[in-house]
Amino acid sequence: MIGYRLSRSELAALVDAFAPDWRTRAAQRTAAFRAAGRYDESSSIWSEVKPVYMALQGESKCAFCERKLESVEHGKGEQDVEHFRPKKRTLPWPVPASLHAAGVTPTALPAGSAGYHLLPYDLFNYTAACKPCNSSLKRDYFPIAGTPAHGGDSPEQMAAGELPLLIYPIGDFDADPETLIGFIGASPVALPVDGHARHRALTTIEFFRLDDVGARKNLFRERAIVITALYPQLEIRRAGTEPAERLRKAERVIQGLQSARSQHANCARSFERIHRADPALAERIFEEAADLVASSS
Repeated sequence: MIGYRLSRSELAALVDAFAPDWRTRAAQRTAAFRAAGRYDESSSIWSEVKPVYMALQGESKCAFCERKLESVEHGKGEQDVEHFRPKKRTLPWPVPASLHAAGVTPTALPAGSAGYHLLPYDLFNYTAACKPCNSSLKRDYFPIAGTPAHGGDSPEQMAAGELPLLIYPIGDFDADPETLIGFIGASPVALPVDGHARHRALTTIEFFRLDDVGARKNLFRERAIVITALYPQLEIRRAGTEPAERLRKAERVIQGLQSARSQHANCARSFERIHRADPALAERIFEEAADLVASSS
């Protein structure tokens, strides 16, 4: 997971440029939900702005697992508009024993808890997500460590009281995901050593099964492919003995694999840092990644 940093006004400008009257229509619907005290509509319009989020998120990457999906033109069916805070109901998330052991204790929610009826059309309540992350895993869960604010209308203001245990990667008000989650090889790790920040990293990794090589084996294989592509170029840079043009090409590949537009950029950036700090460890990680790629081919 990486962040896509922009202000609310910048995001609104992107939406306005793509669908000039969408925010006006969205505001009218939100006003109706406010008057009714609940979310209720027979049809929705959030899919109209899906391409904005697809383009924003590294040109069609899942916001949570960083899988690279098809282009905006042809890939709309591959991605969902994910409501970060559920719109109609909030289900109690079954917390794994491993998180309980790490001290993660989400706020208990009774079955049938309300959703966030004022946020179905809030720009900072959307991501574009792959179907495994959204439909299979995210569903109507939203684990928090604070006090639910189901009647709130500002994700920016609600965060301090709710203490979300999932990381929201879009905008300028949540933590940069790369300060919370890094990678050792193809495996994600929580970077903070303690506190709520560590709990958020651990929960996000577990929630989206980002470290489950069995359930999400393709994620691990894709990360391993990134590592095997990156390592030879990093070695060329480290040695510094190739002709200037070859060094420039290696650097372009290094930067390209770490670009926000590339799949698993957090993994690539983490590996590049490991290579700088400990080339011997980077070599062992590369060998493990190469074995994984070979065994999956």
